Amino acid sequence: MKNFAAVRSRHWLYLVLSLFISFSFIIVWLPLLRCVFDGKSYRWGTQYFGINLASEGLSVDYLALVIFLIIYLLLFASIYWFRQRMFFYILLIWWWLHSFGNLLYDILRFGDTMFHGDTLNIHISLSKIVYPVSTLALILIIIVILKDRKMKEEQLPWHKNNTRLALLILGPVIVQAVLFAIGEPHGITDR
Repeated sequence: MKNFAAVRSRHWLYLVLSLFISFSFIIVWLPLLRCVFDGKSYRWGTQYFGINLASEGLSVDYLALVIFLIIYLLLFASIYWFRQRMFFYILLIWWWLHSFGNLLYDILRFGDTMFHGDTLNIHISLSKIVYPVSTLALILIIIVILKDRKMKEEQLPWHKNNTRLALLILGPVIVQAVLFAIGEPHGITDR
């Protein structure tokens, strides 16, 4: 891992951006895991720019979640690690369109969009939240791109501490996998 070097040093803007992206990542992460471990007992669905994506367990539409996962991973890596910064900027624009463009499309087309969480029986109108948060995200993207263009390229090597932190961050994935694999199917204990 000695050749794996970051090209950008830590900056508070990248941290804020990473946290912002992480909140939208849960919409991909949760159904991705639940479909695998709960199987047909777990159902997810979404409208994606007018296309209905939904599945119970693993189906063809599940591949959309896999593609979104790969793009999100590329986005997270590109913040610090990709030398080609234009790729990072394109991924940022994709993230905004994926997270907010899709919601804005639904709001403009249908007048409102609702979030339905059947686990906790949550039903929330997102219209009043989407406009300010999407504007804030767009401003953050513009600021990050402007700051990133002014920063110098660096060679920050991967250290043992990076490995420890990566294991700390990825450790809960193993716990999630175990809990989803041995837990009761969706619908029984969630109620």
